[in-house]
Amino acid sequence: MAKKVVSVYGDISIKSPFNSDQLIIEIGNHHITCLVKLSIKGELSAIEVYSFDSFEEEWYDIFQDIRQKSKILNRGFIDTRVYLNLPETVLIPTNLFTESSATEYLELIHGDSINQVVKTESVAVEPGITVATKIKRSLLDAINSNLMMITMHNAQTVFIENLMSPKRSYNHSLLKVQLYTGEMLLGLMYNSQLQIVQLYNQDTPEDILYHLLNVLEQYNLKAEETTLELSGYIEIKTPLYENIKKVFPRITFDMPAEELIALHDFTKYPKHYLTPFLNL
Repeated sequence: MAKKVVSVYGDISIKSPFNSDQLIIEIGNHHITCLVKLSIKGELSAIEVYSFDSFEEEWYDIFQDIRQKSKILNRGFIDTRVYLNLPETVLIPTNLFTESSATEYLELIHGDSINQVVKTESVAVEPGITVATKIKRSLLDAINSNLMMITMHNAQTVFIENLMSPKRSYNHSLLKVQLYTGEMLLGLMYNSQLQIVQLYNQDTPEDILYHLLNVLEQYNLKAEETTLELSGYIEIKTPLYENIKKVFPRITFDMPAEELIALHDFTKYPKHYLTPFLNL
């Protein structure tokens, strides 16, 4: 059963059967997030986050459960953008990318693609990167059955573009982390080069710290010389944050644009809490 863990609402009254506001949905193995952005102002109008375990429930049942609980999905949208955030993902240099090579790389790293569909998207960075993801056919069928006017994207594409933004400076290593229910998306930049982007499972605070240190060890980097940029489900004044702070003296938080968080109820959450979704 899907549990609603975040709900913030502005004006989402039904004005017509279909409206021009933008519906954004992120889908992971343990969460679905629904956001509404106003077509005129581009402001956040509403957000819902649901948690579940897709390894124990069928995708069709998950979607049906969420539809019954959602104040967002009972509206019609003509601009729906679905972002996949799944672990069975690989990054391919654009000069090596073909549709067949994407499948080959995915099967080499994540196993066969039986009853799965491969989705690819190019990243607007230099040198060029293509993100390839395997999506279960049952999930794709659930998306197409419950949503309309869909364009498919990859949440890791947005993550990489943010991580590799030319507005950043790289005088040392940068470790960017987004925390979700049961998962964490991690990316490492060093010497102005992307080293790794990967979605890890995490069930305990110890898991999170282990993945952070393990990645640095793989690249022979020191925590005290690395900037750690955090967003998502982490709060200051918690044992998790205090333990991370002991190891990483350079910590920043990825904050959303102020114009996106004008909703009064958003103040219930730390500003960085929903940044991974608001950046989509």
